[in-house]
Amino acid sequence: MQNAVKLVPNVRINLLSCFGAVALLAVGGSALAATNIYVSPTGSDSNPGTQAAPVKTITRADALASAGSTVHVAAGTYYVSAPSLSSAGIVTRKSGTSSARIRFVSDVKWGAKIVVSGTGITWDSRGNYVDIDGFQITGSGRHGLLASGAYLTFKNNYIHDLTVSGGCNGSGGAAIDTYGPVGNVLIDRNVVRNIGYRYIGACNTIQGIYIANANNVVTNNIVSGVAMAGIQQWHGATASTIVNNTSFHNKIGILLGQGDAGTTTGSANNYVANNIVYDNVAYGVIEMGKMGGNNRYANNLVARSGTSWKVKGSVSGSISSDPLFRNYLANGTGDYRVYSSSPAIDRGTSTKAPTIDFAGVARPRGAAVDVGAYEY
Repeated sequence: MQNAVKLVPNVRINLLSCFGAVALLAVGGSALAATNIYVSPTGSDSNPGTQAAPVKTITRADALASAGSTVHVAAGTYYVSAPSLSSAGIVTRKSGTSSARIRFVSDVKWGAKIVVSGTGITWDSRGNYVDIDGFQITGSGRHGLLASGAYLTFKNNYIHDLTVSGGCNGSGGAAIDTYGPVGNVLIDRNVVRNIGYRYIGACNTIQGIYIANANNVVTNNIVSGVAMAGIQQWHGATASTIVNNTSFHNKIGILLGQGDAGTTTGSANNYVANNIVYDNVAYGVIEMGKMGGNNRYANNLVARSGTSWKVKGSVSGSISSDPLFRNYLANGTGDYRVYSSSPAIDRGTSTKAPTIDFAGVARPRGAAVDVGAYEY
């Protein structure tokens, strides 16, 4: 079975050029990097990027950014084009630092809507220490957010109805990808829905959240309607932390493994806990390809899938009951909080659990951490 999203390392994307200038503020005769840059659909890339005179594109804002900058993106629709498999509608290259990250923020959650045309990547984030927070992404492309850099954070985004217009092939597709030599990406509190949905059960190269390198953390995401796996490892993926997600109505809920380019000694030291994995066509949780040791599966609720489990790692505290969602709809538009009688309540482990849930509620809120993206 082919499971890989095949990307070309260090692919050069020239669709949108990055501008080389850095916005500076003269203060007392010295030059200081601007800390706030503004983007609006009604702006102009000849503007300085101030609140009164915003730029028009995220790419231009990236060119003006430096370590510590926050890019504020106003609500509205931003159309981008990725005409080929190796192209991207948005390419951001600037890096922050561990103490001065660069932040791209939709000032209204999901209000900045990026619509991609073509068959490529919507947003390729190549810098390090960068956050992408609160955007909505949809359209005909194969990929939503691509983490080509390291130490990135993708949170609070809504990536949906990517139609993968190039069809099912080895170029794959995913809402969120991590790719590159380092990893260390946090993927938290995103909604991923209907990614290559028309191929569900019939295409093994289209994923929801796709992990292709080491040391990534995937928490509090709600993933549904994905052609292959809601959350998947492949290539050189290893040492993943996959905790408190809700993954339903995909071909596979969660898949761990290595294969194809980047494969090492096998995917090892993974920790998969407190997830609700429900109503998946073929498997709930499965290991495929090359696996290493010390893979642990703790306190997951896995139910109503073709085969719930197919793993060799250590499984403990698993639950096989219906989670009792408040309003389960397979198309992803339901309410995936749980009723007070849910077997998911107080059944999680605190080990590596996020301190807040999908809605920002502190964990735990009762006797113990709950299972799934929401804390009751």
